[in-house]
Amino acid sequence: MYRFCILWCALIVSAQLSMAQTKALPGNLHKFSAPKLSVNTSDPNLVILETGFNGAIPKSKLEKIPVDQIESITLAYSKYKLSETFDQTALNQQRMDQLYAQLPGLKKDRDINWFWVEQTGCKDAGACKDYFHGFIITLKSEESKFFKETELALLDYYSSVYEGMSDPRKMDSLIATGKLPFVKKCDTMTLRTLIKGNKLPKVRGWERENNEVLAKLLKTEMATEDTIRLSVLMDEKGDFVSLESAEQFLKAKKIIRLFKNDLKVAPGKLDKKKIPSRVYLELYKSKSTFKLGFKAYPIEDLDNPEDANLDEFLYITKVESICDYLDTSMVKVSKGLLSSTPDVVIKAFDRNKDWKNCLVVTDVTGSMYPYLAQFQMWHKLHLDQNTGNHDFMFFNDGDNKPDLIKVSGNVGGLYYINTSNFEQLSITMKKAMLKGGGGDLPENNIEAVIEGLKKNPNLKEVIMIADNFATPRDLELLKMVKVPIHLILCGAHKNTINPAYLNMLRQNKGSLHTMDQDLNDFSKLNEGQSIKIGDQTYRISGGHFVKS
Repeated sequence: MYRFCILWCALIVSAQLSMAQTKALPGNLHKFSAPKLSVNTSDPNLVILETGFNGAIPKSKLEKIPVDQIESITLAYSKYKLSETFDQTALNQQRMDQLYAQLPGLKKDRDINWFWVEQTGCKDAGACKDYFHGFIITLKSEESKFFKETELALLDYYSSVYEGMSDPRKMDSLIATGKLPFVKKCDTMTLRTLIKGNKLPKVRGWERENNEVLAKLLKTEMATEDTIRLSVLMDEKGDFVSLESAEQFLKAKKIIRLFKNDLKVAPGKLDKKKIPSRVYLELYKSKSTFKLGFKAYPIEDLDNPEDANLDEFLYITKVESICDYLDTSMVKVSKGLLSSTPDVVIKAFDRNKDWKNCLVVTDVTGSMYPYLAQFQMWHKLHLDQNTGNHDFMFFNDGDNKPDLIKVSGNVGGLYYINTSNFEQLSITMKKAMLKGGGGDLPENNIEAVIEGLKKNPNLKEVIMIADNFATPRDLELLKMVKVPIHLILCGAHKNTINPAYLNMLRQNKGSLHTMDQDLNDFSKLNEGQSIKIGDQTYRISGGHFVKS
């Protein structure tokens, strides 16, 4: 009984110690596995503190590093252990406590990301001695400091440019005070200004109950096809007055009554005056349910019900001379004249209004902010429509995770939201931008797609907004993506396309969308065949695209 009590008490003490150790660990600690780390000892942004295998941090003098200059701290160790009773967590905690003692303030700083990396490649003590063991302290680089301080300001500036309300004095002030390494250069630019007095018609109040009622009515009253389409005319008062087909109108009296009684309708406006509209209603039949879709267009005359050209109805387009800014620093953003940024995101979305119920995956790293401004502009105008895309995944390639521990498929820095509220969308995008700038050039595009589709497995297509200069690091994971990817490629100046993306689309049976083209036939091309994109021709050689 006495021996049992000793054993029981020992187990309690052991459990308490384990709990204490767990509580002492940082809240932003991330644990990973990797076969073996390769540490670049010449990197000026890394401070290397090496320990021996199964040892603690050396007591040698540690440079006095300002805690606020630390981006992250990685502790690397081996999974192999000499004894089954060896407690790796306890040793890691001991090492961290010694580091805390030598860097006052470190324990209280909650902005530092901690990483524990377990190396799995060595199977005996001799082999493990050749592996790196110890701490890798990553300091904030000049590039990361630059983006932290200026990226959102630049995004806001470019958003104001696309909305026709730019104030160059803000940029000039930042440059004059030395906060931005830019020089001013003027050029011409096509501006699209929103016409404030013109509004699209809207249909609201749709709930599950009347959704099911309408689906049943459509199936019973209209037809037995899998897809049913109706075109309903609405007068300037918001009353549904007819369907274009008299035969359909006779069949659909109950449907019109449901529209009038159960839904809140806002007619379109032209110069602030209400005008007639047309509402397109589509019913899709799946295996066990019905799905409804709406599109609403303004028209100016019920007697001549032609849909308005939305581009002309919503925008005033004009070409103006506008001053923009060239980055003179050595950071990742320096890819040329920013004023030459094409409106590729806006143009691609405008041309492909049939994209709906898609996952929109967007790169928010590095120099993407001119294109993110376009992303914001387009969704500010279209996001609250009943049809469209409401699933978004933003990726930043790891939340500033050190490049040496990035493993394909497990890089992180992913921010998902399902919303029809523009403010919520914008907040999520900016949060993803602030959490990471990308680090090394490759990005985690495919990981973002896979994780986004897990959030909503019902999505059947993906829209990817990506950087032409950054080849995805995880293309080997593409086989896990079972839906087509529509790629909007940013930064493809002079129509020079990164062949890695063409290979991706050929394998995925996806499509490419540039400033002027929508290309869909990559999967149909065979060895030796070619395709022209802009001024460049790409040919398949050895199973891969190459420039001709």
